[in-house]
Amino acid sequence: MTKSRKRWFVLAGLAVAVAAGALVATQSGALKLGAKAEQKKEQPPLAFAAADIVRLAPHKLSVELSMPGTVLAFNQATVRSKLSAEVRRLPVREGDRVAAGQVIAEFDTAQLRNQLAERQAALESARATLAQTERTRANNAQLVKQSFISQSAFDTADDAFRAQVAAVQAAEAQLAQTQLLLSDAVVRAPIAGQVAKRHVQPGEKVAFDAPLLHIVDLARLEVQAQAPVADVARIAQGAEVDIEIEGLAGQSFKGRIDRINPSTETGSRMIAVYVLLPNDDGRLRGGMFAKVKLQVGGEAPVPALPVTAVQDDRGQSYVWIIADGKLARRNVVTGVRDERAQRIEISAGLTGTEQVIGTKFDNLREGMLANIVTAEPKVAVRASLALAR
Repeated sequence: MTKSRKRWFVLAGLAVAVAAGALVATQSGALKLGAKAEQKKEQPPLAFAAADIVRLAPHKLSVELSMPGTVLAFNQATVRSKLSAEVRRLPVREGDRVAAGQVIAEFDTAQLRNQLAERQAALESARATLAQTERTRANNAQLVKQSFISQSAFDTADDAFRAQVAAVQAAEAQLAQTQLLLSDAVVRAPIAGQVAKRHVQPGEKVAFDAPLLHIVDLARLEVQAQAPVADVARIAQGAEVDIEIEGLAGQSFKGRIDRINPSTETGSRMIAVYVLLPNDDGRLRGGMFAKVKLQVGGEAPVPALPVTAVQDDRGQSYVWIIADGKLARRNVVTGVRDERAQRIEISAGLTGTEQVIGTKFDNLREGMLANIVTAEPKVAVRASLALAR
């Protein structure tokens, strides 16, 4: 046999071997695909507990209104100067407690005391002149009756007497004004509380109506919250609210709506709502930021589901239902969400007869077989889902 014929036989043998291997691989792949299809066909249905199934039902839902606000002292006062003078003494500073009527500032009264002495002397002089004009008038009254003087002379004496009466009254008024200024030179606290701000220092000369001290009473506080105009109609005076204070995490305070402003804030279109906030332990301070939370109940029941039944996919809400033994996805339109009751309004997408899966499960797909069981449902569901993977 020649070398060329031997080479031809070798190549032919190799071709036959390759063809046989390809045939075997093809048959093996087909067998594996068939086994997978058979396994998929034999996959058991998902099992859900009866407790995992919910239906659309009417509920009265409440909405939580959240309103930002600021803590303010219910009673506070800015003490102002009632005269223009030098501050001689200022015994209190920021944080000091003061009682109502306590002396909190004193002005230098040297000039006022001189003025008081001058006006007292002026009053005494006016009274002496009044006594003299009164005697003259009385004498002239006797003389006019005896026709020793004319009526015109008596009228002159009478006018002088009346003018002097007015002069005495003016001197009395000036003296009273000086005495009042002397009284105002000693400043007393109008309310009990704590000094929040001291605007002046001893030795300063202040003008009339200049602020001296700011006093706040922290025993009773209020929160000035801001509510949108659209929500004001649902806020009732006297309603109980929960208050969260910034800086006091994990602590909630109870309050009550005391009053509602009748007009909106200029430029913001918000309504001021005032909430009474007890502060018996003195932990809270004026100026703290607060968040007022108010539960507003619905007027009538609305169709709702547990919030765990509703899922979201890129802004589209949907639920899973069991229909004809299979899973089906239904898009729904949601409305009011009640965080306390953990229910959400369904305004469209369901009729109320559907069996809705109320618990969230992973790996659910449209068309998967499903049924409802009563024994060990969650174990069965997990096992079925594991098989589905």
